[in-house]
Amino acid sequence: MSTPDFNAKPLPELTDMTRPFWTGAKAGRFMVQKCRKCGTYQFHPKPGCIECACRDLDWTQVKGTGTVYSFTVSRSIAMNYKGWTPELPILFCLVDLDEGARMYAQVTGCTEHDMRIGMRVQAYFESISDEAGIPKFKPL
Repeated sequence: MSTPDFNAKPLPELTDMTRPFWTGAKAGRFMVQKCRKCGTYQFHPKPGCIECACRDLDWTQVKGTGTVYSFTVSRSIAMNYKGWTPELPILFCLVDLDEGARMYAQVTGCTEHDMRIGMRVQAYFESISDEAGIPKFKPL
């Protein structure tokens, strides 16, 4: 195990289960798992469906639009990683994707005073490594 670089932001560990999400984001595609049996969209990646436990899941591209379910404002360095400092304050939220999955994400392009529950948002993608990108959201 390597020592974390606390002057940067942490990078995700790409595994067989998570790689389609991260590489899709790198290519500008918002990928989530969808159950072939019941049609449930889910995020975080899991080996089985969160609704029916079926293990027959596809990675499916979604629109990347959704609604803010909840949010918080971070005014301090996130997880002690100084790489977050230029972005302070950071708006972290739970976004309900239009397809039904809920995910934790960062919203940019608005102030904490403009942020509100129920706000419509659209994903965009930021490259974070040679292999991975990350979706962030901005107001629609």
